[in-house]
Amino acid sequence: MMRLKYPIEYELRPETLDKGGQWLILRLKNIGDDKLHNLDIKMHSTDSLNISFRNPNTFVHLLAPNEEESLYFHVDAYATTAIYISIRYFKNGGYFHWDSPWIRKTVIGEVAELERILVSNPYGTIGRELDVEATVKGLGDSDGLDLEFWVNTPSTNYEELAKIKTKKLSRGEEASYVTKIIPREEGYYTVYANLYDDNRRIDRDSDTIWVKK
Repeated sequence: MMRLKYPIEYELRPETLDKGGQWLILRLKNIGDDKLHNLDIKMHSTDSLNISFRNPNTFVHLLAPNEEESLYFHVDAYATTAIYISIRYFKNGGYFHWDSPWIRKTVIGEVAELERILVSNPYGTIGRELDVEATVKGLGDSDGLDLEFWVNTPSTNYEELAKIKTKKLSRGEEASYVTKIIPREEGYYTVYANLYDDNRRIDRDSDTIWVKK
């Protein structure tokens, strides 16, 4: 699927990954009116435990308007996570930085994944309770997984919110689980959901909120 963030149209294939070592193909197209010079391209994983890159960097000397380039990246894939692309390039006498949104890559072979995590309000108030909901989706048959909620507070404390045993899930089935958070200080909070199969983490997702007095 082609994606767009001006001045670049891009596609990252395949859409899903098998476990183990394989190749990702990144197709870039310059849809702007100016030549892009000295493109320093790097792939990033939001969780290198699940997906890591053996060759994260590559370089393109010139990408002219309407010109395309296909690039290959060797990855080790173990569980579903998000990746993104960053490009530093030269145009019209100056350097520019381009980042793609996060692109979630499903790794085939796991029994489940985190569909999403969501805090009930992106803006909280100190002392006022908020709900944190995580949705787990079955990719195969499981007898129950371990779901852990954690929060990173503005004072950089990493605190456990809850541990929940999920129900048995079949392929395509979804189940949501909720815990609570009561903010005690002003600032940004990042809430995490970690999904484990026995002691092996198979997925992780997060949501960030701002809390005021």
